[in-house]
Amino acid sequence: MRVTNGMMSNRLLTNINRNLSLLDRYNTQGATGKKIQVPSDDPIIASRSLKFRTMLSEAEQYAKNASDATSWIDSTEVVFGNINKILTDMKGLMTQGANATYTLEDRKKILTEYSSLLEQLEQELNTDYMGRNIFSGFRTDKKPIVKDPATGKNVLNKEVYGDPNAVPPIDSIAGQHIEIQVGAGITVSINSLATDVYTQADFNSLRGGIAPNGQTQFDRILDFLNSPAYSNMPEDQKLAWEKDPANDIRGMMEQTIKSIEDYQSKLSTQETDIGIRSKRVELVQTRLEDDKLNYKTVMSQNEDVNIAEVMMNFNTANAAYTASLNIGMKITQITLADYLR
Repeated sequence: MRVTNGMMSNRLLTNINRNLSLLDRYNTQGATGKKIQVPSDDPIIASRSLKFRTMLSEAEQYAKNASDATSWIDSTEVVFGNINKILTDMKGLMTQGANATYTLEDRKKILTEYSSLLEQLEQELNTDYMGRNIFSGFRTDKKPIVKDPATGKNVLNKEVYGDPNAVPPIDSIAGQHIEIQVGAGITVSINSLATDVYTQADFNSLRGGIAPNGQTQFDRILDFLNSPAYSNMPEDQKLAWEKDPANDIRGMMEQTIKSIEDYQSKLSTQETDIGIRSKRVELVQTRLEDDKLNYKTVMSQNEDVNIAEVMMNFNTANAAYTASLNIGMKITQITLADYLR
């Protein structure tokens, strides 16, 4: 086959362009640190990269979910800790009040301080996390404890605890557990429910029980002792009122000590439950951090170049490119005129 100068020139340009393209490829790899810039550079590496990035994105989202779950659970644990401290103080006051040497006036002061602690305890149940009440199930905009408009005293919120007599009836939040997905097919319940933590029975027993007039005993007694009717009573009537078995404040305080102990035991069960969930989320978080590290490692192995190898390939390609230019310069200098004498 006859080889012409045109054919040699065309082939020379093709080879120079190929060497230049290769040189540019290694230059780009060295500058970016990545094996490919577009999927067409290597479809297999590109498809693996998409898969690994999807897996990493999922792990990061699960980790964020787990972090939110931890924050919610931590808030609940703080509330339980605060309630336990308040209950300890309440029990101390009732123990003082049960002392036979205390007078009615002493017990009145104790009941006033006790009521303040009880209100503080119930305020803890209204704790919110980022604007959402943590004990209200799905009804996170509702507080478990509200003020009765008529009396100004704390009552259980019917919109949380339910009211079968309302029209239409209001269901309680029982069973409304908020679950967060922290892994593929793994969900964690993050909330404790007011209906499990503090019931109407707890509300009544911590106030000395229910009086015949429908009030709690401590509310009834404090309301009467602070009223003008009691202040205007003769001393003998005050003494008679104090000795009335229906007004046995000391006995009520002794019974309330048992009620506080029972409630502490109940709260301990709730604390154990939230502690188990906290530990589970902690373990999931550890695994997710390991997964993220693994995904980043395999992504690096799949996408990132070996700089030393790239530099060696670049030098080789640069030598080939330079050689092709030198050879091409010599070839293009030879023409048919060089052979004519």
